[in-house]
Amino acid sequence: MSSLQITNIPSDLHERLKQRAIDNERSLNEEILLILELAVQGEPGATTPEETEPLLSDDHLDFYPVEVAAKLRAFRDLGRSMAARNIDFQQWKRAAAESRR
Repeated sequence: MSSLQITNIPSDLHERLKQRAIDNERSLNEEILLILELAVQGEPGATTPEETEPLLSDDHLDFYPVEVAAKLRAFRDLGRSMAARNIDFQQWKRAAAESRR
């Protein structure tokens, strides 16, 4: 399994992540992994759109810093758009990677 180190996390964001993990009865690591899975919705292991909608609602995203919420909204909207057009995310990702070669 891979690991990821994130540096320069603002202290208020770190505290909110810790509180969110406590509220959801998860470890901080589990909570962050879930948030990342939701951000890349459509990849293997990600939850279904029906499960993520409450977590990605505008009301919920308002608790994040503006720049983080904007990125999460963009990922949410991309996921919705791709799902509506029945686009295979993995195939799309491979084609994008090949086009950069």
